[in-house]
Order: sequence, then structure tokens, then C-alpha cells
Amino acid sequence: MAFLLKKMIAFWLMPLSFSIALITIGLLLLWFTKRQTCGKILSSTGLFLLFIFSWNPISTELLRPIEQSSPAFNEQKKVDYIVVLGNQVDSDSSITLTNQLSSSARARILEGVRLAKLQPNSQLIVSGYAGNNSKSCAEIYAQVAVQLGIEANRIIELREPKDTSEEAVAVKAIAGDHAIALVTSASHMSRAFYYFENENIQTITAPTFYLAKKTHAINWKFNAEGLLKSERAIHEYIGQAWQRFTSH
Repeated sequence: MAFLLKKMIAFWLMPLSFSIALITIGLLLLWFTKRQTCGKILSSTGLFLLFIFSWNPISTELLRPIEQSSPAFNEQKKVDYIVVLGNQVDSDSSITLTNQLSSSARARILEGVRLAKLQPNSQLIVSGYAGNNSKSCAEIYAQVAVQLGIEANRIIELREPKDTSEEAVAVKAIAGDHAIALVTSASHMSRAFYYFENENIQTITAPTFYLAKKTHAINWKFNAEGLLKSERAIHEYIGQAWQRFTSH
């Protein structure tokens, strides 16, 4: 129940969902009621927010502090386990395995495989439940890892955890007091590290899938890329707030 509630709240507070809801309510008031001023305010506010959250200078500054809050993995450090957290998957058998993963999930497993090859004595833990799919994220991760050269006997699948807190508990049961490299999206790392730290797991961060990158030329465009960055930032702010609320 808590899992579904969290997902529902997050969905309606996302920039796109929230903006469209404001615009829709505003237009309904304009078309079907006499509350013209309220309708104009709501629809104009929704449109303004949609533009703001789609503007790259704003969205980059929203997301970048979150992505930069965790250090890159120190490749000189040795770990016993490399943990790749789950993400969205669409188990469509008509396309290749890597294309069944979201762009974020694809970046995570590629980074996990890269680190596993750098540390041949480690084991690779892959996580993620199936949801409404025929295959779990963990299962597809494992198949991709094998295709990329990781021996099957080095891979441990966690197919049951539905979110990061459950993943941390499951990893603790396997890793115990051993050191792990935690692989997840850079924007998600701060929140993920909190859960793993609470389980007293020796965790070294290994962030990947950076979206808010600094370039020499400022991107002044309004586009879907800007909106995606804003969505990621707001998602994490909501996630951190939920984390603090449920940890007390």
C-alpha cells in the first residue's frame, strides 16, 4: 500500500503531470463555469511551469547538485560485490535484451559489467522485480551481463525487491559485512546510499547515467530533454522527502 501511495503521489507532483493538470482544470473552468479568472490563472500557471521546467538552464541547475552529491567510483578500491539497482524494463521478446531496458537501466548494467571486469574476484548482484512484465529487471540484467562476458556463476539475481529500501535489505542478507560498489543513476545515488548505509553495508558509490552535464555552450532550448531533467530532479526531491518522513 505504501509503495502504491508513494508512486501515486510522485506521479501527480511530476512537472509534466502537475502542469497538465493545472492547464486542464483551468480550461474546464473557462469552458464550463463562470469562474473565468480562476480558470485563466490555473491554465496560465500550468503553461508557465511547463515552459520553466522544459528550459535547460533551469532544469540543469535543478538536477546537477543532486547528481554531483556522490563521488565517482574509485577504481583503486577493491570490493567483494558490485550491486546494480533495478529500473524500468519492458520485456518485449521482439527486440534485443539491451533495448528492453530503459536508458537508465542500460547505463547501470553497462557500468556494473565494466566494474565486474575490472574486479574479477567480485560477484555481480543484479536487482529489480518484474512488475507487469514477463521478465524481471534482474533477469534481463543477468542475461545482458552474460552476453557481455560475465560468467553466470558470478551473478546473483534479486528478482523480488520492488524499491531501493527492499533492495538494501536483500543485499545485506547476501553481502553481510563485505564491501560493495553501488551502481545506480547519479540522480538516485544519494537516496540509495542512505538506505544501504542504514543497513550498515560498506558501500562505495558508483554513479552512472549523468543527465545534467556542464558544457562550454549553454543550452538555452526549451525541449523534452530539459523536461526530463526537471522530472528526475523533482522525483528525487520527493523521494528524499518521503525517505525522511518514513524514517522517523
